[in-house]
Amino acid sequence: MLASSILLAFGLLIAKSSASPIDANASFNETISPRAGTPSSTGTNNGFYYSWWTDGGADATYTNGPGGQYSIKWGPGGNLVGGKGWNPGSNTRAISYTAAYTPTGNSYLSIYGWTRNPLIEYYIVENYGTYDPSSAATAKGSVTADGSAYKILQTTRTNQPSIDGTRTFQQFWSVRSAKRSAGTVDVARHFEAWAKLGMRLGTEHNYQIVATEGYFSSGSATVTVSEGVGGSPSDPAPPSSPSTSPPDGGGSCAALYGQCGGQGWPGATCCATGTCKASNAFYSQCL
Repeated sequence: MLASSILLAFGLLIAKSSASPIDANASFNETISPRAGTPSSTGTNNGFYYSWWTDGGADATYTNGPGGQYSIKWGPGGNLVGGKGWNPGSNTRAISYTAAYTPTGNSYLSIYGWTRNPLIEYYIVENYGTYDPSSAATAKGSVTADGSAYKILQTTRTNQPSIDGTRTFQQFWSVRSAKRSAGTVDVARHFEAWAKLGMRLGTEHNYQIVATEGYFSSGSATVTVSEGVGGSPSDPAPPSSPSTSPPDGGGSCAALYGQCGGQGWPGATCCATGTCKASNAFYSQCL
């Protein structure tokens, strides 16, 4: 994780590989004093990738639990973010989670990740504390997914910390209107909606986690993450995409952003929309 910086004019703090919420009226002369807590770390645990970062200003503890479970407890002061998920991420994963999430102050519970080519940082915010990230970022549109409307937002981060050091990159957001602390997020619904608005993710996924973040706040969260099944019975059916027959047999072609090839890939090798482009020897994608 990397040091925090201010997210343009809207009062968010980026701390990473992560962006964390910040009160627009906060004083930036506050002194962070090191306190006891769990040191920053990343790795794998019980089959899941995990990431934990803290600036040391809060008395914060991160604990990996069984399977996809983790827990965080933090006190006032400082900036922190942690969670479990996968590395690399995916364009098509359905992510299920349940959380006992009780923040006091600025905090997010979100699907969070990065891509490269181009470098993009993204959030699908499911719940938050006192700061609504949609209140200041540039509105691009909306999408209805998984039983709720989400506001879609975008901003440009100029010479700011990223997974590749100091870079200029885009930041994409979906912010859920009906807050929740349990459910399934079909990331493809968000990624496709973003793409229709010209917000295209990179071709190479880095990590993709269900993250809990806090900035000069307090609270606790116990979160369990798993792979779910995409789509919600209450959601309207997504519009069908035109399809063409693959050149070498039957079956349907991959949708936009779907996998269309790679060493050992048993699925479709054509694209219903876009062109199949190789990212590496093991992964090709419809773009």
